Amino acid sequence: MRAAALAVVVVLTGCATAQSRGERALLRGDFPAAIAEFQTALAEHPERVRALQGLGIAHYKTGALAEAAATFEQVLGQAPHSGTALLYSGLVALQQQRDEVAAERLTRFRELEPDPRFGAQVDRALALLRTQPVSDEVRAFVATSLEDAARATLEVRAEREAARAWAFPSFAVRCYPMRHGGVLCF
Repeated sequence: MRAAALAVVVVLTGCATAQSRGERALLRGDFPAAIAEFQTALAEHPERVRALQGLGIAHYKTGALAEAAATFEQVLGQAPHSGTALLYSGLVALQQQRDEVAAERLTRFRELEPDPRFGAQVDRALALLRTQPVSDEVRAFVATSLEDAARATLEVRAEREAARAWAFPSFAVRCYPMRHGGVLCF
């Protein structure tokens, strides 16, 4: 019985795609490995939006802003309403001092994201950029704050949906990302 269970684990481990390995590396914070895996996934299937998004995020996290900007432009060409691409391309533009592009992307993202607290934070960030010159350090701080606020908003939404799924068990099984990686399904 133990040998059969081990064989299943080995088979399941071997089935991991480059994209899923890239997503796991991204969650672990291993951005160079994520870049390599997403590039492998895109070599196999260049049209994969999720792999492109992951590659863009990994580039952003390593400070390769030009590569991240180009990647998110590709994503937006394929999926113009991608919240991930709008958010991160806005953050990239913010750090590259392209304030008009940052404002346009973050405003479009805000239209997709109905959370009023996150929207208020985006509005404050945009107002700050319009009213005074901002240093690179402040730009990095604002970008990190907006990224953290977006992540917190998604976590709160996932918790609400998990509570709703728990309250109404007749609904289909739903899976939610966990804060420290992995997925929790109900």
